[in-house]
Amino acid sequence: MSFSTDVKSELNSIQIKGNCCKKAYILGVLMSARESNGKIEVKLSDTSTVERFVAFLETVYKIKPECIERCRGCYRVTEIFFRSSSLSAFLKDFWAKEDMDTYFKCQNCLQAFLRAVLCSCGTVSEPRKSYTLELRIPFSNRAEYVRDAIIKYGLTPPYITERKGAIGLYYRNESSIEDMLTACGASKSLFTFFDVAVEKNLRNTENRATNCVAKNISKSVTAAALQVSAIEALIANGMFDELPDELKKTAMLRLDNPDISLSELVQLHRPVISKSGLNHRLSNLIEQAKKKGLI
Repeated sequence: MSFSTDVKSELNSIQIKGNCCKKAYILGVLMSARESNGKIEVKLSDTSTVERFVAFLETVYKIKPECIERCRGCYRVTEIFFRSSSLSAFLKDFWAKEDMDTYFKCQNCLQAFLRAVLCSCGTVSEPRKSYTLELRIPFSNRAEYVRDAIIKYGLTPPYITERKGAIGLYYRNESSIEDMLTACGASKSLFTFFDVAVEKNLRNTENRATNCVAKNISKSVTAAALQVSAIEALIANGMFDELPDELKKTAMLRLDNPDISLSELVQLHRPVISKSGLNHRLSNLIEQAKKKGLI
């Protein structure tokens, strides 16, 4: 199973007791519904969401919907059809209302609503591959309502996009996705997500450190090669003997030790000089060669 399916299965295993919360869940699923001539149609790809939605329709509204399973490539989609004058009126009345508290009677209703929206309209990417949580809602007014509900719950407002005739509300950062999973009650999935995120962050930190070390090594090797080239050019052109004694000493130590770092080269000097002093001498050697047009 995919991570997204695991999240939905966990959310649908959470008990919902009150009828008001069950109605809030139904309302959340209906964010993906379409209505024509009094007939409501919902398409769901998650089995646990289908089972819970149908069960709540039967227990709360005494509706026994028609369910048809269809295959779409590798996916199964369940099309749910039913007629309900009360739910049709409810949907029409709902869009005219601005105050969501009219429909959410207790403190758990908003959570049940968000949970249903995620289960019916949402996808959560496999965290080992990417961080994406998206809710695809067919109508802009419903997407706006869902976004307001997310904000009302205290979560970061999701980004908005339009894709293939639907509105997408999405997050693409781990902290916002973790907050959404927490809000919906997906504690087990949250720990899985968190573990993967920690592992990825550690790996990224290690990779950045390795890349940084490799970059520094490359810079050091390039610098040492330039230093050796300058010294050899000065020697080949008979200009080495004109250099001050301290530059000659540093030059010979670098020629004898072309692969060591500046810190190691410092320790070979007697008396030991500072790293900045060594860097100044080597830069001077390069400058002397450049002035003579040797490099």
